[in-house]
Amino acid sequence: MREVVLKITIPDNWIKDITEKYPVLIKFKECMPHGDSGGRALIEIDNTLGITNDIIKEIEAHAEVCSVDISYLSDGSVLGSVITDKCAACRALTGSECFVTSALSLGDGTVEWKLITGAGGSLIHLIDNLEANGCKVELKSTIALAKTNLLTKRQEEIIHVAFRSGYYDCPKRITIKKLANIFDVSQSTMGEILQRGERKIISDHFCK
Repeated sequence: MREVVLKITIPDNWIKDITEKYPVLIKFKECMPHGDSGGRALIEIDNTLGITNDIIKEIEAHAEVCSVDISYLSDGSVLGSVITDKCAACRALTGSECFVTSALSLGDGTVEWKLITGAGGSLIHLIDNLEANGCKVELKSTIALAKTNLLTKRQEEIIHVAFRSGYYDCPKRITIKKLANIFDVSQSTMGEILQRGERKIISDHFCK
C-alpha cells in the first residue's frame, strides 16, 4: 500500500466553476457515487474571506447540483452536503480499490486527492478510469506507508468534524446526537466510530 497525491481537473463540474470564480479552499470530507452517474460530497468551506453565503448561492444555482444541505459551525466555517446529478470523479471511484483519505480544491479549478492504494495495479486502474471519464490527472507524489495504525477514511472524517465542532472541548459544544444527525447514523453507531478511531490514535501515540 502507498500514499498517493493526485491533482485532478474534473470536467463540467461545480467545483471547477466555483473555485475559478472565488479564491476559496473547499475541503471534501467525503465523496461517494450517488445514483447512476451523480455524486454526493460532504464539504467544508472556510469563511475567512466572508463570502461563504455568496458561494453557497452559486453552488445551489449550479446546473448539475441537485440539492445542498448546509450547517454553520461555531468557528464560522460551513459544513455541507452537496448532491449532483453527474460526477466524473465519483464514477471513476466506483469499483476502485483505492481509498480517498482527503480532497481539497486548489482554487484554480483543480482538486487534490490524497489516497491510499489497494492491491497491485489499483492506482493505474483508477487513473485510467479518471481519464476515461474526461478528467485530467497529474501524479504529484507517491510514498510507501510507514504507519500501521491508520484511521479509516470514515473515522478520520468523523473525528475531524467532531473536533472542529467542539465535541472534544470542555464543555462540549456539540452533542453526539447532533454529530450522528450530521452523518445520518444512529447515536450508537456514532459512538462506536468515535471510540474505535480514538483507540487507534491513542495506540499510535503510545506504541511508537
